[in-house]
Amino acid sequence: MAGRLTGRTAVVTGGSTGIGQEIARRLAVEGADIAVADIDPADETRDLVAETGRRFFSDKVDVSDEDAIVGFAARVRRELGTADILVNNAAVVLPAGIDHVTFDEWRSTFAVNVDGPFLTSRAFLPDLKESGSGRVINITSASYWTPPPAFVSYVSAKGALNGFTSVLATGLAVHGITVNGVAASLVRTATASENMSESFFEQTVRMQNIKRVQMPADVSGVVAFLASDDAAFITGQIVVADGGGTRR
Repeated sequence: MAGRLTGRTAVVTGGSTGIGQEIARRLAVEGADIAVADIDPADETRDLVAETGRRFFSDKVDVSDEDAIVGFAARVRRELGTADILVNNAAVVLPAGIDHVTFDEWRSTFAVNVDGPFLTSRAFLPDLKESGSGRVINITSASYWTPPPAFVSYVSAKGALNGFTSVLATGLAVHGITVNGVAASLVRTATASENMSESFFEQTVRMQNIKRVQMPADVSGVVAFLASDDAAFITGQIVVADGGGTRR
């Protein structure tokens, strides 16, 4: 049976592990061919996509490098054709407050979390226009509304990404392109488990209406919906998928 995204090509940045890997897998299940940009190898993601029978392409790419992104976009077109869906998921998290974060660290956080979505969106804009029903989905964070003070650069960057999502939606609607964000809570990934204490996970759960830790599939399902025709009349929105932690 055909999925909601059959015949489309989706680009996922930061798709080698964690949330990005699950998004790539879910979009493939829905019928999309998948291209992944990541600084790490995406072999595991390739295998997951192969199980769905969809085509896959990946490349080692620093999303904050303009030349690298432009080259990646050209290779995706050659391997899979033009892209219909762009998921800006690549991110870095720096757990430091203003007293401890350096300016270089601040800049590097913004380079990946904000410059990356800008560069990638611009590089794939011709594809999205050609699609006629292009989708841009930015993975942001519910921490923007409940900011922990020790994440000053990360929360600030995600706030900027929210603004980018809004203005891009306004500018690209004329081309039939929708632009939305998905704001997740603290998601249980291997990286998060390595860098966050279990007590931090427990504290996050206590703040939520839904009393369990958020998993990558809780994000990928929302992304799949926003990428589909079911969400054709939704744009400029930040969908908060955080178990009710912010109660917006």
